[in-house]
Amino acid sequence: MENPSTSKVVLLACGSFNPITNMHLRMFELARDHLEDTGQYSVIKGIISPVGDAYEKKGLIEACHRVEMARLATESAGWITVDSWECQQSEWMETVKVVRHHYEELLAAEYNKDDVDTVQYAKKRRIEENSFESSDHHRKRGVSVYLRKIALRLKLRKVIEQQGDQYIIKTLSTFKNYTISFKIDQEFEEFTKGLDNRHMKSTATWQGNKLLCEQTGEKKNRSWIHWVEGDKLHLELFCEGEVCKQVYRKNVNE
Repeated sequence: MENPSTSKVVLLACGSFNPITNMHLRMFELARDHLEDTGQYSVIKGIISPVGDAYEKKGLIEACHRVEMARLATESAGWITVDSWECQQSEWMETVKVVRHHYEELLAAEYNKDDVDTVQYAKKRRIEENSFESSDHHRKRGVSVYLRKIALRLKLRKVIEQQGDQYIIKTLSTFKNYTISFKIDQEFEEFTKGLDNRHMKSTATWQGNKLLCEQTGEKKNRSWIHWVEGDKLHLELFCEGEVCKQVYRKNVNE
């Protein structure tokens, strides 16, 4: 019976796996046994992520062969799966980016009420890989498909404060919080950390009863507008011809 007080852990191993060996698999077992012996952790999944061909290591076998060998080696290990996302990228990926990708993917599974501790999840992952081109399209637009899934299920709270001539806008959720602070008609540096991770120069101005912010950076025609109608706060975000509309209701308890 699972102990509800233990923390669930997913083990991730990045490397060339050129080729995969028995000790690669053994290290998963050793790590799992050590963590679970503490009584504080429950290992629910192991992920093998072979590096892409762009790593250009001398003697590196093509990624497609290394992935297939790894999958054959893990066929009988129901809790260890092989993920090909990293090796499908056109450039070498830093480990932190691979970790972030899997973190977002697991969060998306959580919001979709998927059980990541099953062989069925591994099968589902392989099906998703067949639609990789569609996922890659979303990533090129700046936000991964998994983060989009999460965003569609989040319940956001918007808090706007004014302290003298300083405005503070907080966007709060159970997943991530995002805060900006600025003065009207004064350019400020903005970094959309955890969203699409862009560095921009932004300037907010009043246009009638609407607060408009123009953002200059990698993406063209990027801006947002806030305005209030009755007990509703409206937000429209613009980027390269795309529009996202959000409506917030006033919390009468605050």
